Amino acid sequence: MLKHCLIILVLIISSSGYAQDEDAYVFGDNTASTSSSSSSGSGFDWDKVTIGGSVGLTFGSITFVEIAPTFGYFLTDNILAGVGANYTYYEEKAINFNTTLYGARAFGEYLFNDLPFLAHTEVEMINLQWTQEERKNIVNFYVGGGLKQLIGGNSYFYILVLWNLNETRETIIIQQPNPIIRGGVAIGL
Repeated sequence: MLKHCLIILVLIISSSGYAQDEDAYVFGDNTASTSSSSSSGSGFDWDKVTIGGSVGLTFGSITFVEIAPTFGYFLTDNILAGVGANYTYYEEKAINFNTTLYGARAFGEYLFNDLPFLAHTEVEMINLQWTQEERKNIVNFYVGGGLKQLIGGNSYFYILVLWNLNETRETIIIQQPNPIIRGGVAIGL
């Protein structure tokens, strides 16, 4: 119940916060004078880079610690492509069980102009302890979308609702079944 209330609260805050004025500079707006690191417009541009990710913590009879940093690059004003890593520690004291999961992901996002929405697609590979002697790689394909709240420049908070198109018995063991709700931040450099 608390989880549902928190999601509704985040959605309300995101929607009401969107009505506020944005910064004078809009990413990709060539009319504003800015000092850019690349004057020719070709090659790598640090102004198009975002770093961010998410952190998840739960303590008690179940301990869950997740660290998921991301690195993104705006290919156009609306399209962000990126990569990320994932480390998770899980412990359930009642059955004396603990494990670690780690992996990597590649993602793409489309950020809608003048709307607080984004579309998200992702492929993720997770390595987990399958038996005492064996670790196993699981590949997940996610599609979905969510809400974004601009902070300024090309930085924003986000909350995503994703569906795993490759949901199997193994993926349900390591995470909740569809849909998967995820949140985080992307900070423009």
